[in-house]
Amino acid sequence: LHESQRMDKLSSDSKAGELFAWGCKKHTIQVLHDFKDIKVDALHGNYRQACVLSEGRVISLDGEGSTAHNDVLAHIKCVSFGETHSLAVDDKGSIWTQGSGGSGQLGLGATKRVEDASISWVEVSFLSQHRVISLSCGSRHSVAVTLTGDVYTWGRGCEGQTGHRFTDDNHCNKSDPHAQRAEIQLLPKLVVIPSQQHEPAKFTACGPNFTIILTRRGVPWAWGEGRCGELGVGLRIAKQHTPARVCWPDDASKCEFVTCGWAHVLAFDSDCKLFSWGFNRFGQLGLGLCVSGQYSKSVISTYTISPRRVVHFPGSVAFANAAANSSAAVRAEDGMLFTWGSGEARRLGHFLEKGLNTEHVHCPRSVPGLRERYVSSATLTETGGFAFVPSSVNYAEPASVPTIGGTKVLLWGGGFWKSSGCVVRFTPLDEGTLALETRPRSSIGKYVTPKGAHIGAGKTGILCRMPRFTTTRFVFAEVAMNGKDFTTSRVCIRLYDNPTLAAIKPVCCSSTDAHDVIIIGKSLLETNEIKVRFKELGGQHREWIVPAKLTALCDKNDPLDTAIRCKSPCICEGKFPIQARVAVALNGSDFVTLLKTTFILHNATILSLAPDCRPLHPSTTPDAVSILGESFFDSNKMSVNLTLQGNSQRGYFCRPRYVNKNTLAFTPPSLAEISQCIRGHDCSDIVTDHDIAQAEQTTWTFKLRLTLDGVYFLNKSLSLVLYKQIGQGDTKEISSMCGPLTGGTRLSLHFPYLSPAPVFTSFTSAVVRLRPKDNKSAHIEPTIVSLKCSKAGEFSFETPVIDSGSIVVSSKSDTLVEALKSTNGDASSHFNLPIERLDMLVEVALDGQTFGAHCSTCFTYYGTPEVTEIKAIQYDASNVPAAAAGVDVSIFGRGLFETGLVKVVLRSSVAPMRHAKTHIIDAVCTRGVVEFVMPILHLFHVACEVNPPHSRKECKHRLLVEISLNGGLNKTSNSMYLDYLFTC
Repeated sequence: LHESQRMDKLSSDSKAGELFAWGCKKHTIQVLHDFKDIKVDALHGNYRQACVLSEGRVISLDGEGSTAHNDVLAHIKCVSFGETHSLAVDDKGSIWTQGSGGSGQLGLGATKRVEDASISWVEVSFLSQHRVISLSCGSRHSVAVTLTGDVYTWGRGCEGQTGHRFTDDNHCNKSDPHAQRAEIQLLPKLVVIPSQQHEPAKFTACGPNFTIILTRRGVPWAWGEGRCGELGVGLRIAKQHTPARVCWPDDASKCEFVTCGWAHVLAFDSDCKLFSWGFNRFGQLGLGLCVSGQYSKSVISTYTISPRRVVHFPGSVAFANAAANSSAAVRAEDGMLFTWGSGEARRLGHFLEKGLNTEHVHCPRSVPGLRERYVSSATLTETGGFAFVPSSVNYAEPASVPTIGGTKVLLWGGGFWKSSGCVVRFTPLDEGTLALETRPRSSIGKYVTPKGAHIGAGKTGILCRMPRFTTTRFVFAEVAMNGKDFTTSRVCIRLYDNPTLAAIKPVCCSSTDAHDVIIIGKSLLETNEIKVRFKELGGQHREWIVPAKLTALCDKNDPLDTAIRCKSPCICEGKFPIQARVAVALNGSDFVTLLKTTFILHNATILSLAPDCRPLHPSTTPDAVSILGESFFDSNKMSVNLTLQGNSQRGYFCRPRYVNKNTLAFTPPSLAEISQCIRGHDCSDIVTDHDIAQAEQTTWTFKLRLTLDGVYFLNKSLSLVLYKQIGQGDTKEISSMCGPLTGGTRLSLHFPYLSPAPVFTSFTSAVVRLRPKDNKSAHIEPTIVSLKCSKAGEFSFETPVIDSGSIVVSSKSDTLVEALKSTNGDASSHFNLPIERLDMLVEVALDGQTFGAHCSTCFTYYGTPEVTEIKAIQYDASNVPAAAAGVDVSIFGRGLFETGLVKVVLRSSVAPMRHAKTHIIDAVCTRGVVEFVMPILHLFHVACEVNPPHSRKECKHRLLVEISLNGGLNKTSNSMYLDYLFTC
């Protein structure tokens, strides 16, 4: 009784909604407003006729969509149309017929009732003892399937469409009216299906001149005209008088439904996969285009003689319909209507798209005007098409609401329109019995469309206010556009108590990265719609809304055992830091605010440390270090983490002090804390000053990270070096330790004491201080110069200029006898003297503040030396001294003294060779006289003028002579000539 029960169920599926029509006389898909207050069971149509079944009544539709009610028929379950006649079956299984009966298609026999049927509906009394569950009309023949599975046919059978063999030959002479009358069946006649056992039928569909039935086992049989392969039996045949089994694919499940067009068939199986076969000139099979191998161009296959899968249909099939040379199908997933095939008379409904008015479509294509609408029934005719979108609720936004009511609820669905009587009903679900309570609550509904969409296009919705409920439960929402007929489809809405928010972790986050944020509270639950809002306090009052999920807390003993987890918003513009109020909406719209706590979004960055190193003392705490950056703010959660290089498992934490928005300050760990950090916090050994003093390691490099919220660290990290205080002799000089008062002497220092070698690029604060070794003889303000790291373990700096006029020489100096004489014994007087030498102590502060013991060697400033005379063995005519290789040369001058690095600099005085190689010769200074031995200068031998062969000549080359007291770094302010003698 499945088919009978299915047809009985149709009456209970009557729905109100929107009926759409399109076709040759319409330039757009139109809504038939006369049907908005009419419940629709189904749509039926073929050839040039169509109708609506409404609560068992038949309402005819013409090409304009006009309606005509029929008051004769009642309780009708199904209607089928032929070219000139119609059939209908009521809830008792009785068949009614109307139209022309010239070919016996009415099944009334040769009686006067045939004439009556041309005026009104007449019952087919021959089948009154049978209950019909399925019927279909061909062009001029009819088919009915009874509850017992028998198949009856009547009408024209010239092409074999009735399934009966009338003559011995298989041909009907269409020009002979007597032969045609011989193959007309005036009354219903049983069709025998040639199977091994009786196989009851359950469904039938007809084309103009062929018939297809489905058995209850899902096997399709066909007979009639098959010139275009529409029978699906594997060959084209002009006339098939008896049922033949359709070549249904072996890999497909059983066939569930068939529908016939002019010469093509659509069917789908129990897996909702679509199949087609037959005539395909206009693409009505939906198989697309194939590629011709000869010309490599797309062509269409004209015939398909057996069922083929329509792979281009995007989804599962819920319903299919074929008419003329066009096809239509509804997708099961969302009720979207697809059409394809011949575009004649605009019956495909694609004219909304430019250039697609009457175009043939070879693949299923969705109807533009019905997208995002759930189509429950559709039919095509030769002049157009109709589709019904029932008033149905598909989903609600939000799907969860608080019990206090007042929430705006948007019910999305289809079949809605502007109506002043729209009502939304909310029926609670009894949690004990899972049954609907008898006391629903209602709300007035308002028709809405998505923002930016015009009314009547796309999905539609009903907006209403949620009524108040006293307990948390589930309720079902239904819509009645006329205030009384509610949709049979409904959506479930969850009611919940508003949550209470207690805390948020962390309390601040970087605005450049999305970090996890935990909001703790009571009455929190997962709805898959949770949103968290961050709303700016002051400023531009901006707000940022992010999705969230329910999460569990680690502490199971905490009464607040649930929390909301979300990502902090990323913000690129605006003034920072931003203070924001945090609110949570379990349904995405009703926000509950976290009180007494604000969340801070910042773009704080750390730039450098000042200083980036600190000396350590055994018994004292190091001085504070400043963290320089931008957009700092005062937070009781901020912390500095110091991780020892090479020991990432151990760390030291301390809380920095807020100074201003650009500066934080903290105290580095002491030696004892470093030692404890290395050994581990669980170590029971007591660290003593003696242990620290005996430690071989003298430097510790830390990776510094800063967190302002106690959870997430800022992106940048810096290096901090802590070292034992530099003592006497811990600095090694690797360059000259003397230079002129004019400064500019580049000196290099090495610290082998620092072990292991730290990241020396971190010492950006390192300075060196120069002060007089003996303040009793000369008073000068100490000079501080920045140290620069040249390579690992080495620092360099350039000596500053010393103004000799600013040096104050004390008369108490025992060595300055002349000073005493000039002051007539006044020991308290001070005076300025030209100075030739000044010894300066060199002290280093790697942190720029704490100066350790000075270097073992002093740096000696000297006045500007001059060369006054050069003495050699020979002199030329211009009284210029001359010397050959190996000859001693003496140089006299002012401000010359022995430094251990005295050098004589020789270079050519000839302009073309002035920039040639310079010769630096070792020399000694004794009592202000510099002496050296003239070396062999090969460069000048080559440069000499070429003489005739086998001749020798005494030659000379004039040199410029300068003196350097610091190994060639600085030279005398003047130079003198010296002739170099050689034989060439």
